[in-house]
Amino acid sequence: MFRTVRYNIVSPRVPAEFDGFTIAHLSDLHGEEYGKKNRRLEEKIHEINPDMVVMTGDMAEGEDGSIFRVVNLCSRLSKRYPVYYILGNHEQAMRPAERVWLLENLKFLGVVALDNQWQTISRKGSFVKLYGLVMAMPYYKDPMRDDYVKGIHFSPEDVRQALGEADEEVFNILLCHNPLYFPSYRDWGADLTLAGHIHGGIIRIPGLGGLLSPDLTLFPKYDGGHFEEKGRHLVVSRGLGNHFLVRVLNPAELAAVTLRADGEKR
Repeated sequence: MFRTVRYNIVSPRVPAEFDGFTIAHLSDLHGEEYGKKNRRLEEKIHEINPDMVVMTGDMAEGEDGSIFRVVNLCSRLSKRYPVYYILGNHEQAMRPAERVWLLENLKFLGVVALDNQWQTISRKGSFVKLYGLVMAMPYYKDPMRDDYVKGIHFSPEDVRQALGEADEEVFNILLCHNPLYFPSYRDWGADLTLAGHIHGGIIRIPGLGGLLSPDLTLFPKYDGGHFEEKGRHLVVSRGLGNHFLVRVLNPAELAAVTLRADGEKR
């Protein structure tokens, strides 16, 4: 089972033409299926009726069946919506041939895979920018991997090196997989960051939040949901699939993120 969770992002930097612009945010599917060929998931996305669909990583695992299921879902969604995709740590950990097959098929379908790149999104003559950040594996701080580096940090300058300067003239949406470095994304210039990776903390404890992140941090700050700091926003999907342990009080999530320009939450 999964639930649809709706988030309103209110910012004076959202252009009036983008008021009501809705993004279906999928993350961490890990090759799971909801109904045959993910038809139930597809139906819920249609109920959201988004202006675009974004996938913020770990949608597929490194095996053919998982990759095929994600490509199959994208083949149907891309016929109705603009679809944008970034790699998570699980796609990055695939064998090169698997990752190439995934990316080539996404490109064939018209899905835009953003690898430290950006695109302009237009609506009624106004514009926002959509950035896709893909970071090196050591920044995930996985102590079980050989490339683990204790104390490593991803700074605003690292974001700048990857993506260039943020455009201060427009509302900037950043897609990334790992929300750990939200202060860096925020200070770089991301008005809205969409991320996943933490799976809601796997086990949620009422009053305390998610228990554990994939890097084995207890009670991670950005475990799931909507966070606002210095007028900048972060939405962390609790994910649609699972990879380790068993979810407790933590249902899978399809996020619907709506931009609001009028300062009034609806």
